This record gives sequence, C-alpha cells and structure tokens, in this order.
Amino acid sequence: MYLALARKYRPQKFADLIGQAAICKTLQNAIAMNKVYPALIFSGMKGVGKTSSARILAKALNCEKGPAIEPCNECPTCREITDDNSADYMEIDGASNNGVNEVRSLRETVKYKPLKNRFRIVVIDEVHMLSNAAWNALLKTVEEPPEHTIFIMATTDFHKIPATIVSRCQHFEFKRIPFEVIKGVLKDICRKENIRVSDYALYLISRSAEGSLRDAKKILDQAIAISSGDVKDDDVVAILGIIAEETFITLTRCVFSQDRKGIIEQVNQLIERGTDLRFFYTEYLRFIRDVIVIKSIPESERLHNLNPENVPVIREMVKDVSEVELLRFFNAVKELEQTIRNTEHPSIILEYMFLKLSYFSALVSIEDYLKRLRDARPEAAPRAVAAAPERPAVPEPDVAKAAPRGEGDEWLNELKGRVEKEKPRLASVLGSQRLVLRGNTLIIEVAAHLENAWKMMKENRPYLLELTQALAGRETGLEIVLKEGAAKGDGERIVQELKNDKKIKSLKDRIKGSVIAVESVKGGKDG
Repeated sequence: MYLALARKYRPQKFADLIGQAAICKTLQNAIAMNKVYPALIFSGMKGVGKTSSARILAKALNCEKGPAIEPCNECPTCREITDDNSADYMEIDGASNNGVNEVRSLRETVKYKPLKNRFRIVVIDEVHMLSNAAWNALLKTVEEPPEHTIFIMATTDFHKIPATIVSRCQHFEFKRIPFEVIKGVLKDICRKENIRVSDYALYLISRSAEGSLRDAKKILDQAIAISSGDVKDDDVVAILGIIAEETFITLTRCVFSQDRKGIIEQVNQLIERGTDLRFFYTEYLRFIRDVIVIKSIPESERLHNLNPENVPVIREMVKDVSEVELLRFFNAVKELEQTIRNTEHPSIILEYMFLKLSYFSALVSIEDYLKRLRDARPEAAPRAVAAAPERPAVPEPDVAKAAPRGEGDEWLNELKGRVEKEKPRLASVLGSQRLVLRGNTLIIEVAAHLENAWKMMKENRPYLLELTQALAGRETGLEIVLKEGAAKGDGERIVQELKNDKKIKSLKDRIKGSVIAVESVKGGKDG
C-alpha cells in the first residue's frame, strides 16, 4: 500500500520538527532536568506538528536509552510508539470520544501503572470538542494525574478550552510554518524521491498550504500523481484552481496601453472559463501589490510572490509607470472590495474597475499641475514688464519716513505668502496683524487682546527675522509689539468669556484643538 508523503516524511525526533525550535528546546530541557509537566496543551493550526511532537516526546521519555532529549528510534519501545502499537501510548480522538462516559473510562485506565514503559502518555486530539460534562469529569485528573501518566491535549481552537483546564496545564503554541521553510522541505522531498519540479510549482504549493506542512505534502502528492512523475507548472495550477499570472499581466498591459476592447475581451474570457470573479479580484489585488514591490525595491526577489520567469516581463511593462501611479491603481482597486463582495454582478464591476484604471494614465496629479503653474510664472513675468509703458521718474521716498504698506514694502505681502506656505498655523495669526516698515526695522503690531498670538510670534521671531532679511535683501530689525489700549481690560474679559463658552469648549474637545487667538470680524449685514 502506498505510504503518503506526509506519513513517510513525518518527523521522528525533535531535530526533524520544522519551524518549532522554541518548543523543541523547551521540551528537551524539561526532559534533561526531569521537569516535564504532567499536563500539556499543544495548540496551533492544522499540520504544524502537534501530534508529531506528542509522539516524539512519548518516545524520548520511554526510550530504553533514556529518558533522552532525542529518542533512539531503534529500541522496541520507540518502534512500538512510531507504529502506534504501544499499549502505554494512547491517542484519543476528542471529537468522537467527547462524552462523560469516555472520560470516566479513561480515568479508570490511567489509575494503573504502565504495562511496559516508564510513563503512560495520553494524547487527546481536537480536545476542544469535549462536552462540558466531559471537561468537568477530566478536571481533577488533569490537576493531579498519577505520577506515571502524562496528558497531552492537542487542539486547533485553543480558546474553546475552559479556563479551569488551561490554568492546570502548560501551554505550547505551535506557529504557522513560514512559506520559505515549506518550500525548502518540499524541494528536499522531491530530491529524495527523484522528482523534477520547478521553483514556481513549489512556490504555488507552498503558498496554497498557508503555513501547514502536512497540506503542502498532500498537494505535492496530488501533483506527482497527475503529472505521472515530474511535476509541471500547468498541472499545479489546475490542481489548485488558481489563476495564471499571464492573465493578470495581459489585463494590466491592456490598462496601461488604454486598450479598452482588450479589457472587455479578457473579462469575457474569465467568465467563459468559469472563473470565480471574486477570487480573481482578490488575487489581482495581490498581483498589484507585488508589482509595486518590484517597481519600488531594487532587490526584491524574496519580497514578492511572482513567478521569477515573469519578473523581467513585468519590469518592462511598468518601466514608464511611476510608483505613485501604481499606488493610485492599488487604492482604486481596494476601494471596490466591499462592492465586489456584495454585488450580484461581479463581471460588470470588474469591467468598470479596469476601464476606470485605463483612464488613470491621462490624469495629472495636483502636485504636477501646481508645479507646471510655478514653472510657467517666470516666463510670463518678463513679457508683462516689457509690454508696460515707461513711467516718468519719481524721486525715491525717504525710507526713514516710509508709511505702512507704502513704496519699498512690496515684499511684505510676499512675506505673508511665504509664512502661509511654510508655517500655516503662524500665518493664521500673522495675517490679521499690522505690519509697519520704519527705516530698517519691521514692526508687527499685535492687538492688545491677542496676547496668545503675540506669544506665538515671539517664539517664531528667529524664523520671521531670517525671512524678513532674505526678502528685503538687506540687514533689517524686527520688533513684535503688543499694543496697549484703553479697551484692554474689556478685550481680555471678552476673550476669557469666549474661552469659557460651553459651545466653544465642546467644539475644542471634539476636535482636540486649542484657542490660539480671538479676533474681531467686521462687515456683513450686521456691520
């Protein structure tokens, strides 16, 4: 009878366990120090080595050359446990033996010493399936088991185990096995079995296993059977029911080239092949993610999940597409996730999505548009100056007597514009203040009731002084003056009343903000 790969290559010692180094080390140290806990819980997803670890632990404790941190796998005791022929090693299915009567029978059995071995090992698989009555019957036995008995409870749903049981057991959580590790194990198995297989086929099998080594071995078994020996990529694709990368590449190329007829034809082909369009959408989202990785990161071989043979084709396809545009693509696809999931007509939504993406290359981002405007301004300015008629010479005014906002202070508006661009929060308080240029000194007059605004500008004085001198083109001074007025007392009282206003406080708390300044606004119907 054919022995499945999952059984043929089942770990027989701790060194063979894949991806569970911390658990192996803990159990080996416990054996070496003779401190193995009498009740253990092994939890984790299917196919990561829970029952295999239980068997290895049982062999290590009962080995005729032990207890040892590794079983010899040669003595009669080790061979009996490996072949599941040992009377002192019990594997119980929790799903079919979940009643109180089965637990009572188990309690009677473990009272007696082992027939041959040092310890009786009781493994209850899928232990979370036990009934409440069975848990209650097992509680006292788990808490105080006979000294010759060790309970190992394996489960894929740890959270269903009662807290009263968990508190009496030592818990080991088995991790999902990394994709690269599974791929390496499968490659080693194919080498031992003299089977030729491509890296891409191994990648597809490893990814579909989703962290379960047993599932990966099962799929490899099926691929070997369908391929009559050597595993072919197309056979693996057919077994797994996945979508070939060439379909994604063709559709994406149609999007970039704005071939909308090709887009409709490709979607129609998916429908004719009976492809699950919701599954296709999920896989295409992953494809776009991998394309972004290839475009953004030079050394990305281990960071994406694409067929290495298709990577040069994809690089050529996106060489003229920016990373920002690809991120925009991904965001546009992601936005339709709920719509695709809930719609009764996913084909229409898919067509809409790809047609929408085909227009993206013609769009101009706001940043690029603003940059074009900025680049166009220096060219327009000389033409405007050249067209202006010559003005008669006007004697220069005395700078020391220059009035606010008069000639010589044209750069003050530019000062406000620069502050608004670089420090918007500071600009919100500077914009309503009076700027006066007296000689080589810029004076910022702040209203008496705007003390907080005055403090903010004081804190930013070095920045304002540096910007003032840069725009004036000469050494200038800067004074920030808080005006004293007769109405200061009334102004402070009004400001305090506004700050204490319940509505303003409520708004401040909701937006997590603070009151920087209070200004009087004139105009409108109320004057």
